[in-house]
Amino acid sequence: MTSRKEQAERSRSRLVDAALRLFVEHGYEATSVSQILEATGMAKGALYHHFPGGKRELFGEAVEVADHAFHEGLDRIVETVDSPVGRITAGWKLVLDLATDPVFAKIVLVEAQAVAPEAWTGASQFQLLRATLEEAIAAGEIRPVPLDAATATLFGAIRRMADYVAVADDPGAAARDGDAVLHALLEGLRP
Repeated sequence: MTSRKEQAERSRSRLVDAALRLFVEHGYEATSVSQILEATGMAKGALYHHFPGGKRELFGEAVEVADHAFHEGLDRIVETVDSPVGRITAGWKLVLDLATDPVFAKIVLVEAQAVAPEAWTGASQFQLLRATLEEAIAAGEIRPVPLDAATATLFGAIRRMADYVAVADDPGAAARDGDAVLHALLEGLRP
């Protein structure tokens, strides 16, 4: 016998899974609440019970699910890579690799940008990159440069490269090319 809490969590998960699949297939704007409900066999009241903000709140949860691997990977990099420059390169490699995944690409890079531009502009990621660049300068891995300008430039390059990979005909090749170009940019910051 399942508890109410377990039933509620299963219902919530069904809604998120169906919405995520439909958002990937059709995009946020072209996916209706009715389609989500039809895919789950659930009533409208169930959706609004779990997501009072409706479709937009449900989309936010879909972004969280699609973005989970990024946050896990970033945590792993921070915990295991000692060199600041090594963390920076591992971080962008993670982003580019994830950009080859259709779910991450569609939900996090394409749809989130259109629906909620603040969702992955990365205030926390920007600050982490800034702190890591500052650490790299202090360690002598990067020559002294204006920190905010360097952070904005590198963050923008990584983000745009992820966008490029997400829509490329051959995402794997685009990710490899992007990695090579980002390495070339970073070399220009070396002492």
